[in-house]
Amino acid sequence: MQNIPEQDDNVQTINDLNLSYLLLAQSLIKEDKEAARFRLGLTETLMESLKNLSVPQLVKLASTNQLICQLRINSEAVIDFLTKDSRIDALQHVHTGIILSTDLLHTLPAAEAVK
Repeated sequence: MQNIPEQDDNVQTINDLNLSYLLLAQSLIKEDKEAARFRLGLTETLMESLKNLSVPQLVKLASTNQLICQLRINSEAVIDFLTKDSRIDALQHVHTGIILSTDLLHTLPAAEAVK
């Protein structure tokens, strides 16, 4: 069982990660909305909401003991595939992008996928 100081450290780390994620997401959305949509896997409505939040609102949203970002790799097989040795290591990031984008397409509602 963790003691209270370790729990406090973990919650602070989660808060910091949440805020970093939100600031990065907002920056990506403002810079290039379509690239942000691809990289973040967020809906248009959610991106608009995040884009318009003030810094105090982002801090408030980040201040929780739960992660607000979600790991998009949801399969042990995908993790195994992406971490195994490859003859062409330079293409590993391309493979990762393809797998994540393919998985994202499968999770989007039909109306979103057509856009």
